[in-house]
Amino acid sequence: MTQFRTLPLRLVLLAALAGLLPGCAQLQGVFNPDAEAEEETAFAEPPAPEPAAEEPEIERLEIAEIVQLLQRGEMGRAEVALDRILADEPRNHAARHLREQLSGDPRAMLGEAHFEHTVEPGETLARLAREHLGDANRFVILARYNDLERPDRLLVGQRLRIPRDASDLPRGTSDLDDQLTALDPDAAPGVGEDGLRRALEADLAAERYGAALEVVERARQHPEAETQWADWLEPLAREAETGYWYQRGLEARSAGDTAEALKAFGEVLARDPQHSGARQHHAELEQQRKEALHAEAIVRYRNQDLDTAIALWDEALAIDPEFEAARGYRLRALELQRRLDALDG
Repeated sequence: MTQFRTLPLRLVLLAALAGLLPGCAQLQGVFNPDAEAEEETAFAEPPAPEPAAEEPEIERLEIAEIVQLLQRGEMGRAEVALDRILADEPRNHAARHLREQLSGDPRAMLGEAHFEHTVEPGETLARLAREHLGDANRFVILARYNDLERPDRLLVGQRLRIPRDASDLPRGTSDLDDQLTALDPDAAPGVGEDGLRRALEADLAAERYGAALEVVERARQHPEAETQWADWLEPLAREAETGYWYQRGLEARSAGDTAEALKAFGEVLARDPQHSGARQHHAELEQQRKEALHAEAIVRYRNQDLDTAIALWDEALAIDPEFEAARGYRLRALELQRRLDALDG
């Protein structure tokens, strides 16, 4: 009998415990804030994606500025800048013309047949493009035709390939500066301060000293040349003059013209007395010159042409007053001349 009373009591207790379990779970949330936070996190909405970063807007350059990039060999930047213009102005002829030169095959555009040209002082790729391709702005395709990294850096004596099959291209008469002036007067080289300075620096970097001196003359005609521009113009002008005379000295020496080479190196030293190259060449040439004068004077002396011999020794001693051999022979020639004059008297 006791066993039957215990069984219903156990069932009642189990039912009561089952009813309390949900309440215990809720109480656990009250006394355990972390658990509640975990539950909220589990059902929270995912964070919104961050907005994508905006691509920086490509700066729009003028055609003349792009041409300067192309001359410096910055083809990638120029290409992006041209695409920026064409996106706004698909019919922009100047931009399309330059863009086609960057993307086209140089051999297909200009032909395989070519002749070789030796760069002369003062020549630029733009001038050669105007002369042979009909348009100064075709310097881009001409540079690519010759695998040149910097179109603005030509060296005197450098060999270039000039296409033969370009006769059907339209011909032009204006040079690059004129074309750039028409496109953008403020940015064109040879017009404003920035353009003149860039043109001068490009010529100096490419050792086109004759062309650099032309830019110097143009700049010096400007009213601000002696005031606001003096700080940059005069140092560059000296560099252009020094480089010009040094280049002429090297050319004269290579051609065997000792007198002209001495004159040119003397001009360099007058502007830069510490110019090591000019000093070395000048000293070597003076040594050669005085020895040649001495040798010629001896021949004249032996042929009894005393006046010419003495004049040659005078010239040698003007180069080197301590030239002992010349001094000794000159004294002999003077003594012989004195005796001959005495006999004639």
